[in-house]
Amino acid sequence: MIATAASVVNACQTQTGVATADIEAVRNGQWPETRQLKCYMYCLWEQFGLVDDKRELSLNGMLTFFQRIPAYRAEVEKAISECKGIAKGDNCEYAYAFNKCYAELSPRVSDFILFNRNENYPHLTRDRTVRFRLTIYSNERGEETTA
Repeated sequence: MIATAASVVNACQTQTGVATADIEAVRNGQWPETRQLKCYMYCLWEQFGLVDDKRELSLNGMLTFFQRIPAYRAEVEKAISECKGIAKGDNCEYAYAFNKCYAELSPRVSDFILFNRNENYPHLTRDRTVRFRLTIYSNERGEETTA
């Protein structure tokens, strides 16, 4: 896994050629249907270890990862369960469809991650956000932690 969130974002954006405008559109609730955006989403998951040995999205790995947000465990489990079977096509198509479904079914988690709205982690003050449900924070000692 690449050491920092910014490195992951930059590497995946360079690798896929996704337009910054497409990434910003997703942050604003719009979902451009570009191949580059779809593959960017898969690249992020791959870099964060959410892909199994067959280069497919690991739903068990995702569930384990997202359960690190205990306040939202039931919501996360439900969204993963409902979204896991919706997509057809290659890994890029699947990552895109899954992320879109997940964002629609789990807006609280999306808001927490995308906009740092979380009352359960007040000691985490400065966030560096990576889209698609992962935020890297610096705690009061300047150490990076994940939620």
